[in-house]
Amino acid sequence: MFGPLVVCYLFLGGAGAGALFVSSALALLSPADAVSQPALRRRGGGVRMVVELPQPYRLLVAPGAAAGLVALGAGVTCLLADVGRADRVGLLLANPAFTYVAAGTWALVACSGLGAALLAAWTGCVRLSLTAVRVLEVALLAAAFVVMVYTGLLLRDMAAVPLWATPWLPALFALSSLSCGTALVLAAGQFSGAARLFGRVFRRLAFADAVAIILEILVAAAYVAVVLGVALPGAVSVPEDSGTLEALAASAQALTAGSAAWAFWGVFAVGGLAVPLALDAAFARGRAALKPRAVLAASACVLAGGLALRYCVVEAGLHPVLQTMM
Repeated sequence: MFGPLVVCYLFLGGAGAGALFVSSALALLSPADAVSQPALRRRGGGVRMVVELPQPYRLLVAPGAAAGLVALGAGVTCLLADVGRADRVGLLLANPAFTYVAAGTWALVACSGLGAALLAAWTGCVRLSLTAVRVLEVALLAAAFVVMVYTGLLLRDMAAVPLWATPWLPALFALSSLSCGTALVLAAGQFSGAARLFGRVFRRLAFADAVAIILEILVAAAYVAVVLGVALPGAVSVPEDSGTLEALAASAQALTAGSAAWAFWGVFAVGGLAVPLALDAAFARGRAALKPRAVLAASACVLAGGLALRYCVVEAGLHPVLQTMM
C-alpha cells in the first residue's frame, strides 16, 4: 500500500526522534554545577544560572542531537517527496480536526524546532538560563516521544489493514525507535570522542539499549503471536468477516514465512535484535568499551533491523479488497 519513501520516513522519523529523546535525557541528567555558572541579570540585579558548557559536555550531547536532527530532516524530506506538494503539509497543520497524521505532523515540527534549539544551546551558539534549557529538554522529551509512538499509530489507525490493527504495533515501533535513536547516539559518541571522555555514561547507555531491545523482543513476540492467531481473540481490532480474516492470514504468512520472512527473521530478529543485544551486554560490562568498531557494528545492526522491521510490516500489510482480487 505504501512505497519505499514512506518506509524510509517511518524509519528515519522514528530513529531521529529516538536520538533526540536520548540526547535530551542525557542533557537533562547532566549535573547543573558542571554545565552552568552564575551570571548577573541585566535588569533588576540578582544572579541567575546560565548554561556555560565546557568542551567535554558539548561532546556528550551535541553530536547525538545533530545526528537525530539529520535523520529527522531526512525523514521529513522523504515524507514531502511522497506527498508531492509541500502545501499539503500546511493543510494538515491548519486542519482543526484531530487525526494521527495532523498530530504527528505537529509533533514533527515541534521536535525539529526544539531539537535545533537544544543543539544551539549545547554548542554554545546561544546563552540561555539553566531553567530555560531544562524546560527545553523536558519539552523535547515529550515531543520526541510523541513522534516515536506516532509512527506506529499512523499504521494502527488504518484498521482496514488487519496486520496493522493491533496496539502491539505502536509499542513495537516506539521501542524500535528508541533503540535506533540510542544506536545513533552511541555511534555519534564514537566519532566525536565522547565515548572515551564519558565511558561510564556510554556503558550505561548501552545497558539501557539492551533493556530496550529485550522489551522489543517481548513486544515483537506478542505481535507475531497476535497476527498468527495464537493470542487471545480480539487482540486484532478488525471485523471478523471472511475477507478480513483471509487478508490477515495472508499478511501473517507473508511476514513470517513468505516474501518478507527473510528480512523479518534474518535482518530484524537476528541482526537487529539478537546480535546487538549480545554486544550491548558486553559494552555494559566494560568488556568492549575500547573497541569502537564493535560499537559501530552494533549500531549498524540496530539501524538495519529497524529499517527491516518497517519494510516487512508495510510490505506484508494487505487490504481485504486487495486480497479478494488476488
